[in-house]
Formats: sequence, structure tokens, C-alpha cells
Amino acid sequence: MSTAPLSAVARYVRHVAERDTHGLTDGQLLDRFILRQDEAAFAELVRRHGPMVLAVCRRVLQHAHDADDAFQAAFLVLARKADSVRQRDSVAGWLYQVARRLALRARTANSRRRERLTPLPDALPAPTCSRPEVLDDSLDEEVQRLPEQYRVPVVLCYLEGRTQTEAARLLATTAGAVNSRLKRARDLLRQRLARRGLALSSAAVAALAAGAARAEVSAALARLTARAASEFAVSGAPACGASALAAALAKGALQTMLPPRLKLLSALAVLVALLATGALFLPATALSDPAAPRAAPQAGGGEKPAPRLASKAELPRSCIFLWMSGGPSQIDTFDPKPRNLNGGLFGSLPTTIKGVEFST
Repeated sequence: MSTAPLSAVARYVRHVAERDTHGLTDGQLLDRFILRQDEAAFAELVRRHGPMVLAVCRRVLQHAHDADDAFQAAFLVLARKADSVRQRDSVAGWLYQVARRLALRARTANSRRRERLTPLPDALPAPTCSRPEVLDDSLDEEVQRLPEQYRVPVVLCYLEGRTQTEAARLLATTAGAVNSRLKRARDLLRQRLARRGLALSSAAVAALAAGAARAEVSAALARLTARAASEFAVSGAPACGASALAAALAKGALQTMLPPRLKLLSALAVLVALLATGALFLPATALSDPAAPRAAPQAGGGEKPAPRLASKAELPRSCIFLWMSGGPSQIDTFDPKPRNLNGGLFGSLPTTIKGVEFST
């Protein structure tokens, strides 16, 4: 029997399956990938968000091959963490954060590698970043630090080029709500960049959007990434398609991404350990039953009377330990955190006391 008709049928089935994924939401594609290991569903996610991810990696790394490795690593991480993505209607914001972190990690590894190399005597000095590159890097950093409700519309509308109506449909809200969130996001970005001595202009936002549009993902890179991600989700090791650096970056990132259940168990373990440690320092009288009957003293030289229990006023004061998991952030507590990547929206003023600053 000839294999030519079978090959034609297989190509037609694949074409129908890929066409069927175009109208699905990101959450539906993730469900298909989790339940069926549907490679076509994951390939659709790569097609939708690949240009934005690749543009972020290129802006951070300024190197095409390293950017491709970070690009693949971001989708490998998505394949393993597909069931833990909270914003399932649109994974663009989640992918943006993961891609930038992986690109920064790859850039740090490259810098350390270059430091270990012995420079040649006649080597040219390393080129310095131009002001547009500094602006792009700072803008990417501040976009990553935005709250999720503002970051996701920015990524969808500015970095992926979607309309506000499309973003509203993906986020299950109205176009007016998306517009107001974008305005608030621009105000926050303008304030934060002003503290760095940079100005946020419409040209800067347009440059980021143009960078995402220019970062076209080749068909070969998208196909290899989807195949490697499917294998990585099952075995934890991409047998083919992904580079060794991409696999190493993905595994390193997964080790730092603890699941929420494990975080809760760790917090409970710390709480139990603290309570057990505090119980060791309580006096024995504090643990006795105050309702127990006391032995009456003997009048005539019999047994010694039982030691007098301390009164309630003499007992050590109790301590109530509150584990405030998920408490207010530095943004809500007006903590400026100067010169820190996790700094809030506020500046600081020095005082006469060394190390003490007031928030502004």
C-alpha cells in the first residue's frame, strides 16, 4: 500500500487541528496541552506570544543566539508550569515576566563567563549602552514591576499590538476598563522613570511595540520549541529541539518557582517550629492545671506543703504569634526601598539619623 495517501491524510488532519486552535483562548489551549499533551495547542501559544517573548529577550541580551535560548527556555517553563498559571485567559503577562527573568539570568551568566576570560592586550573597549538601550532596559524593568492588573494590558496592547477591544475580550472586561488601566500604567511608568532621570514618551512605547513586531519567530524555531516543550513537560528533559543552555535556564528557573502548596507547607512548618521552641521556655507552673486541687498543708510536721503556685499576675505574659502570609507589600506600606529593584512608588528623604529615611 502506498504511503503517499496516508501522508496527505496526516497533513490534512494536522492542518484541521491547527486551524481549530486559532479560535481558542489561552486557557483552553493550556487545558488541551495539560490533558491531551496537544502539541498543536502549545504551538498556537508559541505563535501568539512568541514575538513578544523574543523581543524581550533580544532587548535584554542584545545577542541573537542567546535570545533564542532564553526564548526557548521561557516556553519550556510554561510547559512545566501550565497548570499553575493564574491568569489563564491571557498568559502574555506571565510569559513577559518569565522571559525577562530568564534573559537577565542568561546575561549575568554571560558577564561572569567574560570576566573569567583573560582579555587580550589590544582588545577594544566594550561598547557602552546608548541612551535608547538604557531607556528600553529601564522601561522593561518598570513594566515588569507593575501590578498585574496594569502589566497585562500593557503587554497585550503595547508589546503584542492588540487593540483595546481584543484585550478586553481576553481579560473578560470592557474596553473602557482596559483604557483606564493603560492610563494608570502610563502614569506609574512616567513617575518611576522620572526618578531615574528618564522621560516616558509615546516614542518610547512605540519603540517597544515596534521591537515586538520586528521580532518575528521563524517557523523552524517555533516548531522546535513546541516539540521540545511537549517532551520537557513529560520527562523534564527536552530530547531534541532545545539547546543545552535553554534547558539549563529552564531547570534553574523551575527550582526557584515553588508551588503555592509547598510555600504554605513551609510556612506551617516554620510556625510549628516557633511554637515548639516557645513551649520549651515556659515554666512548669504555667503548664499545670489551675483547676487541680491543691494539697492542704499538715499542721504537725508531716509532709512538706506543696509549693505555692504563682498567681496569675506573676505568670509570664503570653505571646500571640501571627503569621501574616501575603501581607501588605512595600507599595501599600509606603516603604521606598531605595536603590532596590523591588522598590515601591515612593522616594525617600534622608534624616539626621544615619540609615533612617522618610518616605515621600
